[in-house]
Amino acid sequence: MLSKPVSRAIALGISCLPLMFVAAPAAAATYLGTVVASGLDNPRGLTFGPDGALYIAESGTTTGASPDGGPSFSNTGSITRVFNGTSTRIVTGLPSVYSPATNAISGPQDIAFDGSGSGYVVTGLGGNPAIRPAGSMLGHVLNFNNSGTFSSLANVSGFESTFNPAGGPIDSNPFHLAAGGGGFYVTDAGANALYSLTTGGDLSLVASFPDRFIGPPVPASNPVPTGVTVGPDGTVYVAELTGFPFTPGAAQIYSIAPGSGVANVFATGFTNLTDLAFSPDGSLYALSYDLDGLLGPQTGGGIFRVLNNGTFESVYSTGLVNPTGLTIGDDGSFYVSTFSDNAAGAGQVLRVSAVPEPASWAMLLIGFGAIGFVMRRSRGFSARLRSQPA
Repeated sequence: MLSKPVSRAIALGISCLPLMFVAAPAAAATYLGTVVASGLDNPRGLTFGPDGALYIAESGTTTGASPDGGPSFSNTGSITRVFNGTSTRIVTGLPSVYSPATNAISGPQDIAFDGSGSGYVVTGLGGNPAIRPAGSMLGHVLNFNNSGTFSSLANVSGFESTFNPAGGPIDSNPFHLAAGGGGFYVTDAGANALYSLTTGGDLSLVASFPDRFIGPPVPASNPVPTGVTVGPDGTVYVAELTGFPFTPGAAQIYSIAPGSGVANVFATGFTNLTDLAFSPDGSLYALSYDLDGLLGPQTGGGIFRVLNNGTFESVYSTGLVNPTGLTIGDDGSFYVSTFSDNAAGAGQVLRVSAVPEPASWAMLLIGFGAIGFVMRRSRGFSARLRSQPA
């Protein structure tokens, strides 16, 4: 809708041709990353809640090796809420496990909200569910609220123990969580499976992902499904990290049509993907954990825009050290968790926003100047009209 001064100018027959310059900068943009949260303990998945706040899953801290050199369990996982520039840990005491053998931490991995505004967090594991202490809520989806309480909704890792849908050794590491299908979708990076979960706690298999050859010296590598998101038409998209040897360019994105249970390869050529997200304009974006592979010398990841034909283009990579979680705000800005791997207290969330190119700023200034000129002429012309005798 045109502003009153501009529409009045048009009505008075004043040319508005210079206003066309205002639209020109839309296609030209670079991106700028700024820190919106810091001091986090291995931040993983993140999402916006119905209150407009950003919620971040923190997997916890290393607590040293257990006496027998096995996994070390703690309650150092948490959920942080960021609102109006202030970060607050609203849920603490969530389960976490540190494995000295792999130097890895699993705990709260991702967050989602249902249609009523209730919050849910998925906790990881990274091993055989039998290693869990009695009563542990590792490998679960938990319901939580802002008062700090939480309870178990579903034992995701228990499904792997009972059914082992992809075959092979029993292994479970629930990783990402996405609202959709009347409930949620959950990836299990250890079980190589995607599950559907109702808000009533009923868990069912949607698809399992087979091993495949991605490069020597391993004849067949695990897919390691990580990110999951739901498209505007209900199609589910799943990203894979890939297993050892983590070959650059070997990661894929799968699509699963609503109700089909069939995972089709949608896009290929990625490296070590950890998350997926749709933007408000319906575009799909993918997050890479490490652009030259987990065995390469670098630790930087990147954001990619995935086109409808499965090709993709780089969007941003500066400062994305070990990124694991991606969500997109209503304004199209990307929010990425960084320093997500074994970096207690060093974790951050970056906001990556588009900014106009210098030339585009010049065009904007020209456009704004044109608007001011039109408004001044409009006011002057109207004043002269009012000054004429009837």
